[in-house]
Amino acid sequence: MCLPAVVAAAEPVPSAAPDTHVSTADIMQRRLSQNLNHAAQWVDSFFDDERYSAEDASSKLRLGQAVFLEYGDTPKLKTRVNLSLDVPRTEQKLKLFIGGDDDANRSLSTIPDSVEERDNDGSSAGIQFFAKASERRNLSLSAGVKISSAELFAGPRYRHTFSYRDAQLRFTQGVRWYTSRGWESRTRLDYERLFGDDLFFRQSFDGRWREEDPGYRYELRSSVIQPLPHRKAIEYQWANLFTTHPHQRLESTVLRIRYRQSFLRKWLFYEMNPQLAMRNDESFKPKPGILLRLEVVLGGKQYSGHGNRAARTFDHPPRRGHGAALGAVDGTDSA
Repeated sequence: MCLPAVVAAAEPVPSAAPDTHVSTADIMQRRLSQNLNHAAQWVDSFFDDERYSAEDASSKLRLGQAVFLEYGDTPKLKTRVNLSLDVPRTEQKLKLFIGGDDDANRSLSTIPDSVEERDNDGSSAGIQFFAKASERRNLSLSAGVKISSAELFAGPRYRHTFSYRDAQLRFTQGVRWYTSRGWESRTRLDYERLFGDDLFFRQSFDGRWREEDPGYRYELRSSVIQPLPHRKAIEYQWANLFTTHPHQRLESTVLRIRYRQSFLRKWLFYEMNPQLAMRNDESFKPKPGILLRLEVVLGGKQYSGHGNRAARTFDHPPRRGHGAALGAVDGTDSA
């Protein structure tokens, strides 16, 4: 009496037809995520942003001279020297650094009145160990000394990138302990996506807490980056700096156009960055200014995309209407 049931159970069950719609959607989502991630790396590599340089374990020398001119103020000069050395036979897991912007918790942004510019407190020297390095995750540990004050410091930096529909989220957390000032925490969250053929959008939250300082300081910044032919790029920025002490308030807002170009040699750059700043301590009166910078970048890992369509489009931007969209599926992208 159980035979029919046994026979039925023994008969092969026809396999369900594969869901090609889901499979195609997954492939497109993966390639879109790859294109977006490669475009973000190209942008950060070209502007030598902390998001890229803090995770670059190769040897690099960076020399820069900048002058900041603002209406009603005297010119301000700033010289920047940074040197990082890949320790041989460590498979790029260990590097030595010395300079004013070694701190992996800081951004290399040139906007005056941003969190990192006001808190830049001298050169440092130390060592950085990379425990994990991939496109999705990066974990490193740094230790060193502030040269001007002989203050020791140590702490980790962690970055994780998440894909979300046609955008990506990048979370970065840095924690450091200093022998004299105590603990410091730096948190950054970036929302990134592509628009059209050659526009990269980034919305950033960048916050800093220090044990020795009251309150919490954070910056909200919107950026649109457009690559131009012949190793040029332009970035449109709107940055707002806030503080929670003695109460929640807006400290400053800055509108800036950042133009960067490589000229004569691939390692030689100049920038022209006009801006309009409005500050709380000046009753938010508009104050025009401009930053001019000449920079030499020798060595380092220059991102080229390794065949990815998004990076190729950013490195060789097409004229409007003549190039494929960065987010399009491209058979040359790796899965």
